[in-house]
Amino acid sequence: MSNGFDISRIGGPEGLRGLEEVARRAGDSALKYFQQGIVPEKKPDRSPVTVADREAEQIIRDHVLSAHPDAGFLGEETGTYGDRSGIRFIVDPIDGTRAFVRGWSTWSVLLGVEAEGVPVVGIAYMPAAGDFFVAVQGRGATHNRKPVQVSKVGPLADATVTHGGLQQFTMTGVGDALIRLADACDIARGCPDFDGYRQILLGRSDAMVDPGVQPYDVCAPAVLIREAGGRFTSFRGEETIYGGGALASNGIIHDELVAALNATPYK
Repeated sequence: MSNGFDISRIGGPEGLRGLEEVARRAGDSALKYFQQGIVPEKKPDRSPVTVADREAEQIIRDHVLSAHPDAGFLGEETGTYGDRSGIRFIVDPIDGTRAFVRGWSTWSVLLGVEAEGVPVVGIAYMPAAGDFFVAVQGRGATHNRKPVQVSKVGPLADATVTHGGLQQFTMTGVGDALIRLADACDIARGCPDFDGYRQILLGRSDAMVDPGVQPYDVCAPAVLIREAGGRFTSFRGEETIYGGGALASNGIIHDELVAALNATPYK
């Protein structure tokens, strides 16, 4: 657990409940499309987007900018509003859109809050899986209202590690890191998007290696992992969500992972 965030800055307990409720509303809105089946569009970078992504983000954006008109906002679909000098809300309306359109239950709604550039609130809702995670800096992390803690497994040679999609490694120039990861840990399993972090929070794995990510992918997970007793850094071990790649762990094996991954220059 880290130093505490003053939740009066987001409206106190009532404001936090409002964020939880709007994450649920956004997720439940997307769930209707998920259950019906939906055909995605392609963005210029070839990543998929759907009407469900846009509607979910709009639900959250409307709420936070109404309740917190002086705050900044960063959303995957609507971009940046305001600045990041104080409170900023960071949203991925459907993390795992590829999973979403193929009928996998591992997609999530991610709602994070930064204060002066530091992640301080993390909410992750997985409607199709029935999982709801909440963390506030200094207050711990919960899964479906029950406290969660990361594993105590170590060293890295005994650890289970999840990782993002293979293309995340190859397209960011760190394909060799997969080989080093396989050699260094007990088992490495592909588990992209927030689902990889979920496995750490539930004690099923001990680390997540996630190249090529954006702040909206990892703001909420960073708070959740840290408040569950783990560590969250860039590949280089920096305490940031702006490093281009993310590394989360139970903390015990973190330095070993950083050393293994840094054997390959990260772009």
